[in-house]
Amino acid sequence: MLTSIDHIIIGVNNLEQAATLFSQKLGLAASGGGIHPTGGTANRIIVIGDTYLELIAIHTPEEAQQSMLDRLAMHEGYLNFVLASNDIEADSQAMTKRGIPILGPTPGSLRAADGRTRGWSRINIERPDLAQHYPFVIQHDSSGEERRIRLAGWTTPPEHPLGATQVRSATIAVADLAEATQRFQHIYGLQPSESFTGEPDGWDAMLVSFPLGGNDQGQCFELAEPLPLSIEADQEVDYEHLPEPGSLNRHLQRFGESLCRMTLAVENLDASRHYLDEHEVTYTYLNMVHPVVWIHPDYACGASIVLH
Repeated sequence: MLTSIDHIIIGVNNLEQAATLFSQKLGLAASGGGIHPTGGTANRIIVIGDTYLELIAIHTPEEAQQSMLDRLAMHEGYLNFVLASNDIEADSQAMTKRGIPILGPTPGSLRAADGRTRGWSRINIERPDLAQHYPFVIQHDSSGEERRIRLAGWTTPPEHPLGATQVRSATIAVADLAEATQRFQHIYGLQPSESFTGEPDGWDAMLVSFPLGGNDQGQCFELAEPLPLSIEADQEVDYEHLPEPGSLNRHLQRFGESLCRMTLAVENLDASRHYLDEHEVTYTYLNMVHPVVWIHPDYACGASIVLH
């Protein structure tokens, strides 16, 4: 069963600078990490609840995947996200029966600075790299609190000054919501929600949600299609950053169908805003029925982060 969002991958150019930015500026404390034996990459880990953010950078350029080199040459930001399985053999067999051309399960590992290693097994949907088109599926060699401790560098994961307690969702930008919904349902065997608007978060999008099983906290991933714009020809609009009008369409034009945002639950939104204000982080605050904060991606290595 696909149980949750295992982790979200953010590609960065300078790993230590990125870890410092997330830890000290955003209040999302990085802890574990290490060097991947293959692929020419190194990472730092930010454990949030049972999910983690992976800041990943090129460590050995001659060993790195070309897709990652190309993506980082365009801009830092989201590479992909990963779905957790509690039985990767069964999930791989189910995908194969649905006619999905998967690769794996294949083993992987990471070596920490002290020499300790942790491992996993992984299914790739189209190709075995980090910036592939679809989220891949993973099962770790540990679970529960032991997994969290290993991820955090064999220590108790730190609390986050921002007040983040959970990764609630990851959102993929798509050009055709109806087509993409059928495609993702077929690939992952998950049931989509009815479509809904992005109005509660203050952006021009139609969305579909895929709830993840075995998760009593409502975690999901989403697909989001930009709504048509109705803007006067002489009206100046900043198309660059979510949730500004046209920004989702701009993301599709630049990066294609890909991860465009993640949503974090925080203990107290006012306290989180106070932290961001103290650390001079730019954000958009929307005082909706359920208030929401969009952190400017320039303060998160190109990643659009929403706080609920």
